[in-house]
Amino acid sequence: MLALWIKTIEKTLIKITILTIIFSFFLEIDYKNIVNYFIFLGLVYIIAFFYILYKISHRVYVHDDYILVKNFFSSHTIKYENITDFFSNDGFLQRKFNLISIYIITKHKNYLLKDLPNGQKIFENIEDKLTNKNIKFQK
Repeated sequence: MLALWIKTIEKTLIKITILTIIFSFFLEIDYKNIVNYFIFLGLVYIIAFFYILYKISHRVYVHDDYILVKNFFSSHTIKYENITDFFSNDGFLQRKFNLISIYIITKHKNYLLKDLPNGQKIFENIEDKLTNKNIKFQK
């Protein structure tokens, strides 16, 4: 299962490393405060570790009448008849790592499923379910 999420982990680590490098240019690092800088780097990557755990905990289950979105902290059931808009998006890094984000807009709440490794398959599956149930959504 972890093999599916390797690209998501790589993309997230690349983004965090780029931001850390940019931020580090503005710090005055010398031999006196190098230990503090290493503590800073340690904290950044510890927080990144928990963020990655949160990202890979997302599960999307497509059923006949609803979509179930689960993660560590919550579970959401999205009924097809409540969906008002549904689309996907992929940014530069997402295209490089073959990932996709799915946006589900309902009458009550918006859902963003970011960096799904099998997102295109999930998107097409949901699209088929909506089409079979004659539910109109913007393409």
